[in-house]
Amino acid sequence: MKHHIPDEIKKNCFDCFKSLNAAERAVVLLGDDAYRESLDLDNDDAPCWKIPSKESTIFVGWNPQCVPTMEYIVWKLDQLQKIRAGELT
Repeated sequence: MKHHIPDEIKKNCFDCFKSLNAAERAVVLLGDDAYRESLDLDNDDAPCWKIPSKESTIFVGWNPQCVPTMEYIVWKLDQLQKIRAGELT
Protein backbone atom coordinates (compact mmCIF):
# COMPACT_ATOMS: atom_id res chain seq x y z
CA MET A 1 0.00 0.00 0.00
CA LYS A 2 1.45 3.35 -1.03
CA HIS A 3 1.39 6.27 1.33
CA HIS A 4 2.18 9.96 0.94
CA ILE A 5 5.75 10.96 1.77
CA PRO A 6 6.08 14.72 2.29
CA ASP A 7 8.61 16.70 0.25
CA GLU A 8 10.48 17.61 3.44
CA ILE A 9 11.40 13.95 3.78
CA LYS A 10 12.06 13.28 0.09
CA LYS A 11 14.45 16.23 -0.02
CA ASN A 12 18.09 15.15 -0.42
CA CYS A 13 17.14 11.52 -1.04
CA PHE A 14 15.96 10.78 2.50
CA ASP A 15 19.10 12.33 4.04
CA CYS A 16 16.87 13.19 7.01
CA PHE A 17 17.09 9.55 8.16
CA LYS A 18 20.28 10.54 9.99
CA SER A 19 18.15 12.77 12.24
CA LEU A 20 15.32 10.28 12.90
CA ASN A 21 15.10 7.48 15.43
CA ALA A 22 14.08 3.94 14.51
CA ALA A 23 10.36 4.50 15.16
CA GLU A 24 10.31 7.67 13.05
CA ARG A 25 12.13 5.94 10.18
CA ALA A 26 9.56 3.13 10.35
CA VAL A 27 6.71 5.65 10.04
CA VAL A 28 8.35 7.12 6.93
CA LEU A 29 8.87 3.69 5.37
CA LEU A 30 5.52 2.12 6.33
CA GLY A 31 3.18 5.09 6.71
CA ASP A 32 1.31 6.20 9.83
CA ASP A 33 -1.45 3.60 9.76
CA ALA A 34 0.72 0.62 8.85
CA TYR A 35 3.22 1.50 11.57
CA ARG A 36 0.49 1.73 14.21
CA GLU A 37 -0.92 -1.62 13.06
CA SER A 38 2.53 -3.21 13.29
CA LEU A 39 2.77 -2.22 16.96
CA ASP A 40 -0.41 -4.10 17.89
CA LEU A 41 -1.33 -1.34 20.36
CA ASP A 42 -4.63 -2.98 21.33
CA ASN A 43 -2.86 -6.07 22.66
CA ASP A 44 -1.69 -5.52 26.25
CA ASP A 45 0.94 -8.26 25.83
CA ALA A 46 2.44 -6.82 22.62
CA PRO A 47 6.21 -6.23 22.57
CA CYS A 48 5.74 -2.46 22.25
CA TRP A 49 4.41 -2.36 25.83
CA LYS A 50 7.28 -4.28 27.41
CA ILE A 51 9.12 -2.28 30.04
CA PRO A 52 12.91 -2.12 29.52
CA SER A 53 13.52 -3.31 33.10
CA LYS A 54 11.47 -6.44 32.29
CA GLU A 55 9.47 -5.83 35.48
CA SER A 56 5.89 -6.98 35.05
CA THR A 57 4.75 -8.54 38.33
CA ILE A 58 3.98 -5.31 40.18
CA PHE A 59 2.91 -1.83 39.21
CA VAL A 60 6.03 -0.07 37.98
CA GLY A 61 4.62 3.33 37.08
CA TRP A 62 3.61 5.01 33.89
CA ASN A 63 5.06 3.46 30.74
CA PRO A 64 3.93 5.75 27.90
CA GLN A 65 4.25 4.57 24.30
CA CYS A 66 5.30 7.31 21.90
CA VAL A 67 3.90 6.67 18.44
CA PRO A 68 5.29 9.26 16.03
CA THR A 69 3.23 10.60 13.15
CA MET A 70 4.26 11.96 9.76
CA GLU A 71 3.19 15.45 10.88
CA TYR A 72 5.47 15.24 13.93
CA ILE A 73 8.39 14.10 11.76
CA VAL A 74 7.91 17.01 9.34
CA TRP A 75 7.71 19.41 12.32
CA LYS A 76 10.88 17.90 13.82
CA LEU A 77 12.79 18.25 10.54
CA ASP A 78 11.58 21.85 10.19
CA GLN A 79 12.79 22.63 13.71
CA LEU A 80 16.19 21.06 12.99
CA GLN A 81 16.52 23.16 9.85
CA LYS A 82 15.70 26.33 11.83
CA ILE A 83 18.30 25.43 14.46
CA ARG A 84 20.94 24.85 11.77
CA ALA A 85 20.04 28.20 10.16
CA GLY A 86 20.41 29.96 13.54
CA GLU A 87 16.74 30.91 13.76
CA LEU A 88 16.19 28.80 16.90
CA THR A 89 18.49 28.06 19.81
